Amino acid sequence: MFAMDDLDRRIIASLVQDGRTPYSRIAEENGVATTTVHQRVRRLTERGIITGTRVVVDWEAVGLPVTALVSVEAPGERPLADVADEISAIPFVQNCYAVTGEFDLLLTVRARSSDHLGDLLEDVRGIAPGRSRTLVVLATYFEGRTPNLPDRD
Repeated sequence: MFAMDDLDRRIIASLVQDGRTPYSRIAEENGVATTTVHQRVRRLTERGIITGTRVVVDWEAVGLPVTALVSVEAPGERPLADVADEISAIPFVQNCYAVTGEFDLLLTVRARSSDHLGDLLEDVRGIAPGRSRTLVVLATYFEGRTPNLPDRD
């Protein structure tokens, strides 16, 4: 496993806050050369620690104000990866996690309306006709937080 130092953690924290942060600003805030930050980011990317940058979307502003968490029981004879692959064809399913407990998969679904959500749930049931449970999000207090990175020393 790749050992990160405090500078690596601070660089990652800056980029998580805003992936467009100029390397020169990160360098200045950390008292190092811009080339040092560039080399560190390249190394973190090559090692698979940084896997890309993200855009944070205001889902209501783009017309998808309904968020639901959908727990799904997958058919027992099919591998979960195959079920998840089929579900990925539904464009309004944002995330799909294999989970422990009462259900097999946990989905994050974004919808235009409650009627649209109902249609999407029918699409999911067509792929995984087992039991499911849907929780509609009433308010989002925070989302997409990144926890403190642990020391690996």
